[in-house]
Amino acid sequence: MKKYLTYIMAISSMLLICFTLTVHVEATTYIKHGEFYLDESTVPQGKVVVGQSGQIRPLQDGPLKDFQYAYGYDLMESSPANVLEVDEIGNWKAVNVGKATLVLYLNDSTQPFFDYINQHDITYKHDPGTIPDRPTIPIQRQFSVEVVPANSPVYRLYQPDLKVHLYTMDDNEYRVLGTRGWKQEGQAWTSNNASGTPVYRLYHPGLKVHLYTMDTNEYKVLATRGWKQEGEAYKSSGSTPVYRLYHAGIKKHLYTRDANEKNVLSTRGWKYEGVAWNVE
Repeated sequence: MKKYLTYIMAISSMLLICFTLTVHVEATTYIKHGEFYLDESTVPQGKVVVGQSGQIRPLQDGPLKDFQYAYGYDLMESSPANVLEVDEIGNWKAVNVGKATLVLYLNDSTQPFFDYINQHDITYKHDPGTIPDRPTIPIQRQFSVEVVPANSPVYRLYQPDLKVHLYTMDDNEYRVLGTRGWKQEGQAWTSNNASGTPVYRLYHPGLKVHLYTMDTNEYKVLATRGWKQEGEAYKSSGSTPVYRLYHAGIKKHLYTRDANEKNVLSTRGWKYEGVAWNVE
């Protein structure tokens, strides 16, 4: 009986030791000076629409995920002013049409930052040679932002010598080309900037023609075959169809939302090829 009890006690002691070791093994979280831990998908950049808003946040799988004051913000705006508004916890809103550069830096020299890392048992690693409580000048990230209206007109131009049409939302391009042999044909349709599928524009310098496509794969492939990518031309949305026609004689495409124009041209050498996209 004594031997049996001794055996049980020995096993219990071993189990207790194993359990104690498991409980006290803890991982350490580190933050390195100069690391942003920024979720760039939350940062306004590229084209955003007037009225659009959001909040700039740290990565949600990173050590700063719960820190409300992770970043500081500076704005460099072109005319007009007040294009973008950003508060101290990253809430942003696009206010006026215009362009701005948004500058972000990590708030790693502030008391709230050190309070946060102490509360969350985080070790802060400084660059070699820096004094622990006086970090180096904050490293910055810059993002270019263009605030555009919710809806924009898409203009159509025609070049009689080349027998080609061009479609653009760029007011300046429309004006300049109007002085360089292109006939301004007015507003073709409206593009909804807030939603829809991008329609991309490409240009072939050898053929001297533009091509428009919603197919991202086609956009990529043609770029390897002599076509120059010119970015997003406008968006496809709404319920008004834009018709595509092709003239085999001049090897050119034409796009129109005018059903009557489509029907008439279909009797004059242009082949109707269906709906290219929809617009407002």
